Amino acid sequence: MRKIRRILPILFAVLTISSILMFVALRFYNPFRKYPSDTTISAKPLLSEVRIPQSPGIKTFSNNGVTIDYSNSQLGYITISTNITDQTMKFQVIFGDITYTYDLFANQTLVVPLQSGAGTYSVRALRNVGGNSYASITSTKIDAAPEDDLSNYLYPNQIVNYTIESLAVKKSFELVKDADTELKRVYIIYNYIIQNIKYDTEKAKKADTTFMIPVVDETLASQKGICFDYAALMAAMLRVQQIPTKLVTGYVDVGYHSWVEVYIKDIGWINPRLYFEKLKWKLVDPTFDASGGFYLGSYQNKYFY
Repeated sequence: MRKIRRILPILFAVLTISSILMFVALRFYNPFRKYPSDTTISAKPLLSEVRIPQSPGIKTFSNNGVTIDYSNSQLGYITISTNITDQTMKFQVIFGDITYTYDLFANQTLVVPLQSGAGTYSVRALRNVGGNSYASITSTKIDAAPEDDLSNYLYPNQIVNYTIESLAVKKSFELVKDADTELKRVYIIYNYIIQNIKYDTEKAKKADTTFMIPVVDETLASQKGICFDYAALMAAMLRVQQIPTKLVTGYVDVGYHSWVEVYIKDIGWINPRLYFEKLKWKLVDPTFDASGGFYLGSYQNKYFY
C-alpha cells in the first residue's frame, strides 16, 4: 500500500507532463488538421497582372558608370544598373542603422526594395579594391514615400527573383487555377513546396562560408534547396498571385535561417509563430515543415526581402 502511495504522485506527474506535451504538440503540429476554413472569395489573378519592375528613367541619378532609377520609389523599389565590367561591385541601401548589401553586375538591372517605408535612404555603389575590401565610387540620398507597406512585397528583387517567363511563375498559376480565395492559394503552394522540395544538406554546408543568391527555377527543377531557397520559391509563387509575401532572414534557436511571412486580406500578416484557432492551420516555415518536423522556438527577424 505504501509503495502504491509513493508511486501515485510520480504517475500523476508523468501523466500531467505527457498531457501538456501532447497539447503543445497538437497545438502546433496536428496530423489530423485538414484544410483551413474559407476566407473571403477573391478574383483569380491573371498572368498579365504579374508585377514586373520598370526603369522608366523619369527620376534618375548617374555617376561613375552607375545609374540609379528611383522613378517608382512610390511602389517600394528602385533599380540600379552599371556599365562597369572589369570590377566586382556591391550596392548598399542604408536606412537608419539598417544596411542591405546586394551584388551589382554589369549589364543586369538590380531591383532593390525599400523595406523601411517612407523616409530618406542613403544608397551607394562600391567596387572591390582587394580581398573583401570595397570602396564607394558613388552615393546619393533618395527621399521615398511608398504608397503602402505592401507593394514592394509584390515585385521581384535580387533575392526573390523571377520574370514573367519563369517556370516558378507558370507553376504557381497551374497549381492555383481552381482556388477561389487567397488562403487556399497559399495553402496549395505551401503544400506543394513542402511535399516536393527536399532539403539539400550538401548545399547547406557550402552556405556556411559562401553567400548564395536563391534561383527559384533551379530550386523548382532540382526539387531541392536550403531554407533560403524554400523561402524564395514560396515568396515568388505567392507574389505573382498578388499576395504580399516577405522573405525573412534572421535567427532561430539552431542558427541563421530564412522563412516567409504572408499578408492575407482581412487577416493581416501571417508569420511562423501565429496560429489561427479558427483556421486550425499554422503558417509558414516551409523548411521545417518539409522535413516533417515542427519548430516551437523563437524567431528573430533581421532582414526582409
